Amino acid sequence: MHPIQRPLSLLLVFAAAGLIAGCSGSYGGRMEVTGTVKLVGQPIQDGSIVFKPLDKQDTQSGAQIVKGEYKVPRPQGLKPGKYLVQISSGDGKTPVNLDPDAAPGPSSNITSVDRVPDDWNIRSTQQIEVTASGPNKFDFEIPKYNAKYKPPKS
Repeated sequence: MHPIQRPLSLLLVFAAAGLIAGCSGSYGGRMEVTGTVKLVGQPIQDGSIVFKPLDKQDTQSGAQIVKGEYKVPRPQGLKPGKYLVQISSGDGKTPVNLDPDAAPGPSSNITSVDRVPDDWNIRSTQQIEVTASGPNKFDFEIPKYNAKYKPPKS
């Protein structure tokens, strides 16, 4: 190899390595997170999941749960570390009259009773650990309904 070709070849190798390393870091260390969520053995048809950082990561994210599945794509993903998990799924049916003395109409509204119990929701202690090596697939089985939710009779 000619003496000038050798440094040029090394320069090209290092430049290519730099480009490859730059591409892998384009998401700032964020990782895709996916999984399934079941409530009392059945996939949650409509809900949400939120991941809150516990290790001082600068990422917090969440996703809609659709037909029992959720996905946080890598661009919106989570950096490695531990996260608190909060899951919610309203029943979408509970009628509430905002003014108890008013007749049904504009003052009536439909709110939701969350079907997910507090220990998976507002008082959650559920945790996951996202890793750089992945895959970061987390499936959740919630064993009971929220005490305030009255499931339909079969």
